[in-house]
Amino acid sequence: MALTQKPTDLVEAACQKVAARSPELQRILGETSSQSASSIRGESSGFLGAVWNDRITLANGASAKLSPLIEIFDVALIQVCDLAVFGHAQRSNRSPIIWPEAKFPRRPSRNAVFYVLAANLAQTIQAVRLLIVQGFENQARSALRNFVELADLTLAVLADEGVYGAYIETFVDEKATYTHWSKRLRPSIIQKLVLDLERADPISTSTDATPEQIRREFYGWLSQFTHNNFAAHVVAAHPVDADGNHGALAMLGEVGEMSRATLAHGLMYLWVTLTRLQRLLWRDHGWGGFRGGRTRKWFEYRFLVFDGMCASYLPTFWDEGQARP
Repeated sequence: MALTQKPTDLVEAACQKVAARSPELQRILGETSSQSASSIRGESSGFLGAVWNDRITLANGASAKLSPLIEIFDVALIQVCDLAVFGHAQRSNRSPIIWPEAKFPRRPSRNAVFYVLAANLAQTIQAVRLLIVQGFENQARSALRNFVELADLTLAVLADEGVYGAYIETFVDEKATYTHWSKRLRPSIIQKLVLDLERADPISTSTDATPEQIRREFYGWLSQFTHNNFAAHVVAAHPVDADGNHGALAMLGEVGEMSRATLAHGLMYLWVTLTRLQRLLWRDHGWGGFRGGRTRKWFEYRFLVFDGMCASYLPTFWDEGQARP
């Protein structure tokens, strides 16, 4: 019965219970429980309807406010989604697309493991974009932190056979699962491995900062906002639009300079991460040799376009930012 009950019936029934439990409160409101149920339904369609319409309006105008950062971000998003689509297409293929020469258990298949990682990355980076364009840049940074942990894990899985083996190992016992994660897959452990990789096998960027420096600065920047502290919450509670004006109500969010800063910081991380990913997949996993339906030439071309866009604009963005009062 509960599964087939209409939402409106649930509201009505809840209001009846409140009226029976708190008759004095119902009397003070000056309406019957049925009228109270109608009032709540009216708020859902009226008040929340206005909020959703505001989100749509803000999102429709976000691209102009966030250009060209959002265009660069979208190319990165396509790259990540491409990985998920390719992984899904190859998940049943017997020819592994990662660790082709390594000796691992047949189950789970390496292609299925790659798809799982790529699908989670694609979902999370889409969530980051949706939050940013609808004015929830503080929440976008939390999602971005989640993406960073997933992306770092993906790099570690592709760079280290031991991490791959640890990642696919599962336990029934909850305590054993936590102990395994804490000793082998905790974000700080994975982060250190990625930083060690950047030092041991450096990649060049068109900036003064090394990939290791970019990562460390980005981790620190995200931590300022994702940990519970008053200063970070003050920033979130007083959103500023593109013209520097504070929004009237933080609940509605805003697309402004902090949104642009979130995108720019995220793009710096995506730049070094996709560059590292490209090197790992081509050099260590043989993606350059794929032919026919598995060819990765367009993926490679799109990455070069993304790399060029980042090199052309991101240093300029930071120069502009330093010039601002």
